Amino acid sequence: MQFIGESVANVILTYDDYSGKVNPAGGTFGTSTSASVTVNATDFTAINITFENTTGEAPQALAINVNADRAAFKNCRFLGGQDTVLTNANGGRNYFKNCYIDGTVDFIFGGARAVFDSCVIYAKTRSSAGNSYITAANTTATELYGYVFRDCKIPANRGTTVYYLGRPWQNDASTAAASKSRTKVQFLNTKMSGSVRADGWSTWDVGTDTALITYAEYKTQKMDGSLLDVSQRVTWSKQLADTSAAKLNNTNLFGTWDPCAVTTDFCTYEPEPIAVSNFAGAKGASTAVFNWNISWPITGIKYELFRSSDKITFTKINEQIAANDTSVNFTYTDNNPPSPQTYYYYVAASKAGYASHTTDTLSISSTPTISTVSALGTFLQGLGTPSVYQNITVSGVNLLDNIIVTAPANYEISSNGGTTWNNSTSPITLTQTGGTLAAGA
Repeated sequence: MQFIGESVANVILTYDDYSGKVNPAGGTFGTSTSASVTVNATDFTAINITFENTTGEAPQALAINVNADRAAFKNCRFLGGQDTVLTNANGGRNYFKNCYIDGTVDFIFGGARAVFDSCVIYAKTRSSAGNSYITAANTTATELYGYVFRDCKIPANRGTTVYYLGRPWQNDASTAAASKSRTKVQFLNTKMSGSVRADGWSTWDVGTDTALITYAEYKTQKMDGSLLDVSQRVTWSKQLADTSAAKLNNTNLFGTWDPCAVTTDFCTYEPEPIAVSNFAGAKGASTAVFNWNISWPITGIKYELFRSSDKITFTKINEQIAANDTSVNFTYTDNNPPSPQTYYYYVAASKAGYASHTTDTLSISSTPTISTVSALGTFLQGLGTPSVYQNITVSGVNLLDNIIVTAPANYEISSNGGTTWNNSTSPITLTQTGGTLAAGA
């Protein structure tokens, strides 16, 4: 089976399941079953497709679960947060060519043999400063190679999250010694920004056996192509010799399977496409900050930010041009809309000779909005006794005043769990703070 998209920026397979979410079939989704797309069959190919999970930063929520042998991806995007890409087939062979993968925690993980060739690995800024992890391989004892990253780039994020290249999933204190993973991850000729920690690699916890881990690099570079100082890497990681690195070629890694033969031009060079990722706006007290990043950095891309108050007529309010092919992150600050308006925004990215990309539209609202969550059933009342109470949850944003709740005739309402009750002649006042009413029953 082959999925071939017309445009990686616009052909998007997306969903929002996550670990712990209620499964309509019963129970809850787990990590592996949360995937927007699951590939179980051998000989799967995807070209120019975006695989996305929109859950956000956490919890675990897969864009794709590659539970198959001989799966090949070219010019694809994988968008997610925690656990974006799972290479789940022990003994399986997966090949990612010229792909873009982003996430926040352990966002490339699993036990398969996988090669990431000339890919952009974008380790996103998390909502709180600190450390995080790019890979979480749990390579089995019989797997010879694990993960190989070749000629990839790890560009800078917005500077508040620094990443380890990997930590060893299932090599921890809770895993029996005989069952611990033999994690193998190797980066060859990879350009790394300051978003990667100087020590490079991490254990899982105090129970990790580092003797079982192969974390290795070969000629790691700065983003400008000069060699990176790796002298502060953890002592149990390795720097590969030329002969060792040369052995990590497709013939040795994949044996009789040639991923370059899945289509006639699968490994043929193609210009990188324009594809904007992670366009988002965050409303503050008086201004809203808009951020986005480019999946494949290209010199000279023009970014135009448009705004509308009616979602029909848009006006350009900002223009930026990428100065070089390492310009990844872009931002703009705009005043909040006056109450009671809502502003709508999108980014259009373009360059002569390339297909342009226009993002989805997002909104920043100053419109007073009251939300209720209820699933009220029939009220059953015995003669002379009240019915069993039912809950309605009320919240609000951009409020100009408090919320007044009045009970219908013959009903009573309470805002303190039933300690006191108010009838139709004595409304309840729900007090907003700074225009916001937090959810409450």
